[in-house]
Amino acid sequence: MRERLATALLALLLCASPALAQSSVTAQVPVPAPPPIAPAQDEAAAVTPVQEEVEPATDEERWGAEHRGYLEVQSQSVSLSEGDLRATMANGVLRPSRGYVPMEVTLQNPGPTPRVVRIGVESNLSGRSEIAAREVEVGPRQRLVAWVPVPVGVRGGMVRLRSPDATFRPFNFYSVDGEGQPTLVLGAEKSFQSGTSLPRVEKQPKLSVRFVAPEDAPRELAAYVGHALVVVAGDVTALPADAWNALEAYAAMGGHLALVRPPRDVAGRLPLLTSNASGVHPYGFGAVRLCGKAEECGAGLLSDADAMEAPSEGFVGVVSPVGLAPSWMHGSAMLNNGEQPLLPGVQAPVGRFLILITLFVLAVGPGGLALARRKGPLALLVAVPSVALVTCLAIVAWSVLVEGFSIHAARYSLTWLDRERDRALTVGVGGYYANLEPEGLRMPALGALLGPDLDWDPQVPEADWTNGMVVTGGFLPSRTYREWAEVAVVPSRARLTVRREGEVLRVQNALGAPLVAGYVELGGREWSLPALAEGAEGVATQAPASTNHSLPELLGFSEPVRHRFARVPWDTLLGPLPEGGFIAKVEGPGMAPSLALEVELHEGQHLVLGRVDGP
Repeated sequence: MRERLATALLALLLCASPALAQSSVTAQVPVPAPPPIAPAQDEAAAVTPVQEEVEPATDEERWGAEHRGYLEVQSQSVSLSEGDLRATMANGVLRPSRGYVPMEVTLQNPGPTPRVVRIGVESNLSGRSEIAAREVEVGPRQRLVAWVPVPVGVRGGMVRLRSPDATFRPFNFYSVDGEGQPTLVLGAEKSFQSGTSLPRVEKQPKLSVRFVAPEDAPRELAAYVGHALVVVAGDVTALPADAWNALEAYAAMGGHLALVRPPRDVAGRLPLLTSNASGVHPYGFGAVRLCGKAEECGAGLLSDADAMEAPSEGFVGVVSPVGLAPSWMHGSAMLNNGEQPLLPGVQAPVGRFLILITLFVLAVGPGGLALARRKGPLALLVAVPSVALVTCLAIVAWSVLVEGFSIHAARYSLTWLDRERDRALTVGVGGYYANLEPEGLRMPALGALLGPDLDWDPQVPEADWTNGMVVTGGFLPSRTYREWAEVAVVPSRARLTVRREGEVLRVQNALGAPLVAGYVELGGREWSLPALAEGAEGVATQAPASTNHSLPELLGFSEPVRHRFARVPWDTLLGPLPEGGFIAKVEGPGMAPSLALEVELHEGQHLVLGRVDGP
């Protein structure tokens, strides 16, 4: 009876509460198990992803592996003090691809009297002593940054500071190679990042960067010429005037200059610039990048770095001298990569000397035996030294009469004649051979002497940088063939003058060298220049419409010479001439600073571009 009553009450409750009934029924019905997951093709598809907090992507991840950024090559500071004079040097600095490593030494003189300090760098190469030196004067209570260009062939050495009243302890100096293209940035890292949006990466950077304060920028062209890129990240007007002149010369001499924040008067500061729009513009033998938006600027710098890469040699300048072949190639080639010397007949006359030595051996050997049998052993005491003396005199006479004591040279160059500013922008290469090493050579502040910089045969010139570059040794070792490249901006009054006489166009050659051939654009027509001696006048003839300013046709450069100028922008230089523009081939020693070196010139061929002086 009680069980029936309980069942009736439960039925009444279920009818009065449908939601409760539904919940109760559901709780009593077993839930079916989920169907098994079919086996996936890989494990990642079979595992249900777990929702986790995703970290924001870094700059390096956003740019991707194919768009790497930059990495700063951080130097170490070495501080020294002697009395009231203090010196700080940046050590472990970025090593450019060629040319010179700009070594930075900061001097502080808190005293009331000026101090003269000599900075000398000694090489760790065997047999080389002081290879770079500079003497500066630090005024009372003055801070001075002195730059000493050290040849890249010297990877390390010893630095000595000397002053009349103090001698600092010597300290080691070394440079490091960057993984990316060596880039010198004038400005702070913050300004560089904000102006380019380039990320700082730790692996596989496209740019290896060294930061230098704009007010401390080097004043010599040699400090910039070896870098693949030079970037001005801050205000251009903050640079000293002489430092900006060196930067402008760097761009004109085949360098790649980038201005992150171009000034409004950029056309006045870069006189050879043809446009002030953002992007890359040809500038002399080099290029200038004017940046706009930060992202475009950064992408452009990385693109420039990619364009500079070479399969095996890395960055090379607009002109590349060739060094001696390594020892394991001496039997098959004299120069590296099998290149031919610019100067023929530069090897020692081994064959001729062997003939003289063979005659000496025959005279002393069989001849001495016959003499001993006829005259006795005493005759040999007189005959053998006499024959040796005659042989030595013959070798010396051959060297004096045939080779002489002069320097034999072959020179080739390209010159951009800037008549508005009376200067000549020259890049050139020369092959030299000297029986005796010359005394030296002087280069201007806006000039640099460049060698092949081979690891197995480093050409390290010894120079004093107090007033420009004064080469004191290591330029031309005796009886050794050497090639040197030169880049320089030098004052020049050279010009080509034209005037009309009716339908005749008269030309006066004032280029300082014999004129061989060339063209000038005037009055919408192109004229062929006649062959003229220096200072002579002639009549130009109208050139045919099919004239082609190709390199082999106009210059006649041989194949070895063309290889030295492989990176010259010929498409730009030998394109259509502007109104009043000319292109001319001249002979002689050229306009490079080595013009002051007295040589016996085997061949001299030079290309000159500019605008004529005329009506």
